[in-house]
Amino acid sequence: MPLIFLGIGLAAGVTGGLLGVGGGFLMVPLQLMLTRIRPHEANATSLAAVVPLSCAGALVYYLHARPPEVDLRFALLLILGGAIGAYLGARMAGRIPEARLRIMLALVLAVVGLKELVAP
Repeated sequence: MPLIFLGIGLAAGVTGGLLGVGGGFLMVPLQLMLTRIRPHEANATSLAAVVPLSCAGALVYYLHARPPEVDLRFALLLILGGAIGAYLGARMAGRIPEARLRIMLALVLAVVGLKELVAP
């Protein structure tokens, strides 16, 4: 099973660096499909992995793009809002049954996927 998680991390890292997505949008569904991990555990595990993945990708964009493509002012605002939101979301997730979490994840992925297909 460690190789499955290594592969999920690799896929999340590549899509994160390439497309700016990969954290929860890729890691959670893949963990649920490929392992016997529970939705709450998949969410928590993904959150723990996102910070180092994001930092690695952002560092490359910051150091190797000319001019640097990371706007640190906006990044700090995203971090602040995201930290508050992650805290609130994690607190709420503990009160939601696993089956409902799966449905919520599927709906969010479907809406985002459809929007990307239709977006100009």
